[in-house]
Amino acid sequence: MRPELTYGLLAGAGVCVWMSVEFLLGFHTTRVAIGEYSGYFSTLIPLGMIFLLLKRKQAAAPGAPLGFGRGILAGLSASFMAALVVYTFLVAYSQFINPGWLDYTLDWKVAQWRAQAVSEVEIRQNITFYRQANSPAGLISTIVLGMTLMGGLFSLWLTLVVRRMHRGPAAS
Repeated sequence: MRPELTYGLLAGAGVCVWMSVEFLLGFHTTRVAIGEYSGYFSTLIPLGMIFLLLKRKQAAAPGAPLGFGRGILAGLSASFMAALVVYTFLVAYSQFINPGWLDYTLDWKVAQWRAQAVSEVEIRQNITFYRQANSPAGLISTIVLGMTLMGGLFSLWLTLVVRRMHRGPAAS
């Protein structure tokens, strides 16, 4: 199996496990305020997997530094694969595992917006946006495109890191 596929599947599975643990801890139902922020830590999983992937790519060609194009393409490929896994999980999660999670989250968000004196018209627009963004069609752009783009950006930065590690600290 290609390393991009392996690390992409691992990253996707890791994010799905992270979300499942959040669900089991009530972060999507009774402790939504914590869940609002704990989800940001899930980005560490693809970041770590891309780093390991790029280190493996560098180790496969020890005589030359990892090329930017090669590093970015590897990260994009792995991120796209991870995004497909996460997309599939989120659609199933929203339909079968925890179909009420968005309502809990929106109840919490609406209370926050009202406390901040956001107008009711804007609140309704935000609710519509969140519902559309978390529909199966909306998740294509928010998860598949967003996670792939994020992986590309991670890959750019991590390719620099891996290249620097390959050179060693004495060469800098």
